Amino acid sequence: MTDIIQKGKIPLRPRARLIKTIGEELISHDNVAIMELVKNSYDAYAKKVEIEFIEPLVKGDGAILIRDDGIGMDLDTVKKGWMEPATPIKLIKKKRRGTRKLLGEKGIGRFASAKLSKKMDMITKTKNGNEIHVSFNWDEFDNEKKYLDEVDCEWEVRSPNLIKTHGTILMLKNLASEWDEEKLRQLKVSLSRLVNPFDLIKDFEIRLILPKKFEKFGGVVSSPESLSKPDYTIEGRIDENGDLKFNYYCKKNKKSEKDIKIKINLKPTRKYTCGPIDFEFRAWDREKEHLDHLANEIGSTLVDIKKDLDETAGISVYRDNFRVLPYGEPKNDWLRLDLRRVNNPTLRLSNNQIIGYVAISLKGNPLLIDQSNREGIVESIALNDLKESIISILNELENRRYDVRPRKEHEKDSSEGLFSRISIESIKEIIEKKLPNDSETKKTLEKTDLSIKEGVRQIQEVLSRYRRLSTLGMLLDVVLHDGNNLLLRLDNEAHLLEKEFEKESVNEEKISQHIGRIKLERQTLSQLFKRLEPFGGRKRGRPKDIILEDSISNVFELYRTKLEELDIQIKLPASKTIVKFDESELEIIFVNLLDNSIYWLDSIDQKDRKIEVQIYKKETELSIIFSDNGPGVKDSDSDKIFDPYFSRKPDGTGLGLTIVGELITEYDGIFELIANGPLSGANFRIIFRKRV
Repeated sequence: MTDIIQKGKIPLRPRARLIKTIGEELISHDNVAIMELVKNSYDAYAKKVEIEFIEPLVKGDGAILIRDDGIGMDLDTVKKGWMEPATPIKLIKKKRRGTRKLLGEKGIGRFASAKLSKKMDMITKTKNGNEIHVSFNWDEFDNEKKYLDEVDCEWEVRSPNLIKTHGTILMLKNLASEWDEEKLRQLKVSLSRLVNPFDLIKDFEIRLILPKKFEKFGGVVSSPESLSKPDYTIEGRIDENGDLKFNYYCKKNKKSEKDIKIKINLKPTRKYTCGPIDFEFRAWDREKEHLDHLANEIGSTLVDIKKDLDETAGISVYRDNFRVLPYGEPKNDWLRLDLRRVNNPTLRLSNNQIIGYVAISLKGNPLLIDQSNREGIVESIALNDLKESIISILNELENRRYDVRPRKEHEKDSSEGLFSRISIESIKEIIEKKLPNDSETKKTLEKTDLSIKEGVRQIQEVLSRYRRLSTLGMLLDVVLHDGNNLLLRLDNEAHLLEKEFEKESVNEEKISQHIGRIKLERQTLSQLFKRLEPFGGRKRGRPKDIILEDSISNVFELYRTKLEELDIQIKLPASKTIVKFDESELEIIFVNLLDNSIYWLDSIDQKDRKIEVQIYKKETELSIIFSDNGPGVKDSDSDKIFDPYFSRKPDGTGLGLTIVGELITEYDGIFELIANGPLSGANFRIIFRKRV
């Protein structure tokens, strides 16, 4: 037994430097610090808060005054609330008063003021109370020798002087950094977005009072007029079950849709955990002719319109009507909207085309938890649900915008292949008629024709390789899932085999069983690799005789795990049809069709999910029908689904069916959507009249 020499208790005594350190770590920017102090005024039930900058606005000089007409504080509140970081006093107030949902529950305000200035005087007064004055010298907290409880702040109670009725004044003196025109402009933009600009709090006003040379940024903080005139608007609500209800309006054709209801489908399929949200997204077409029209409408300029959009673009999150940073800040593309647009430039909106808000609350969204620094929400499944929900809403807006956007003729015509228009046959016919005896011109045209055809062949070769690699990318999740499961089973058998060999008496029968299972798993892994071989980046192969049904079955085998997980019933033809095809290109067709069907079958709440493939062969024609019993294709989409980049999937690139159509066309085939088929959902038909 150990002898105890001495024991006791000791308190944790932080150094005074802790206040400045926390301020520097928690508050990333001076604008954020001011917004935290404005939130404090709101929490004090202020109806108006003024932020006044007093020159010179340079480091070590000047001042910022923040005045509000809130309820103020009495001496007891100052001592037990403001002077005690992390006090529960606001939680107590929250229970006592119900007119506002309090924002600051972590005592960030005092740290924010320490970041902005070297000294601060706080003057506060309650209704019918005396005026309380407290002085803070933040330099005292830089003393490395002093403990936090050794730094004293002076206070006094005096008769009303600066505050006649009630409220609080923060006099931040000896500024910690310089404030120039750009910084003040950014502050105004940040303050204009602090309170939800689409759902303003009617009893709370923020006013900036600036020196004369900066007065153009002063006055009551509000949003630019241009933000009230979007080309497209979608607004509504998602309830706690993930049911979306929205209204849509398009300025161009004055079309509106009301009370549209859909279900948010999360991937992978899971229960919606985010909680209810309200939203409004406004979008603009940023081509010059569109913005010029808007500038003329509101009496502004193209430059100012672009600046307004650039400074406020993005989707912001508001908790109880106040903004959660950094979502929606410039260059903070937290939803990766720009990447979505790169992948699908025709359909998707970029971050600088959208201004929107998502409204959440402390009570309704308890799983969306603020980070300690009040800048962002803790990463969680609920946050992922929020992101996926926003993308789903944007997808509804983007698809409606697609309907009214002008498209190039080649985007509308899906009946021809990508390369079918690259031809000089019409020119050759004219030359033959007009210059039948001009052998030199004919010879030149023949060489040109051969050169063009060779160029097309080389481009097709490159495209073929990219199609393979693109399809391999689609199969990545399938390969990783199945491959990892196989490796785990192999590891388990190897471990059991080792354990058996460690025994004094080895059981040969068990060893034989383990080795047999290892061989079986190895064979399964080998089959997986073999099925993936056609999708490698090798050169395009020459068409050869293959069995169509075997290639189709091979694709379904790659997706077997996913099909089993969703309990999708499969019906494939039992015939053996020989076709002349590049096997990889045939399988690319069915990977895209199958991947589409699985996605949409996963989006519906039904147990009886089915996919069926039928093959009909006549003497000069081969037809393949690929069918499922999913939600099908809307009538309004039937003429768009083959357009490059059109997609109803929230993150879809819109290239799957385009790739299928191009490949089939290259084999002189026809790819079409048919109204009736063996199943009730989407029905696609492929027809080949050659190479069969």
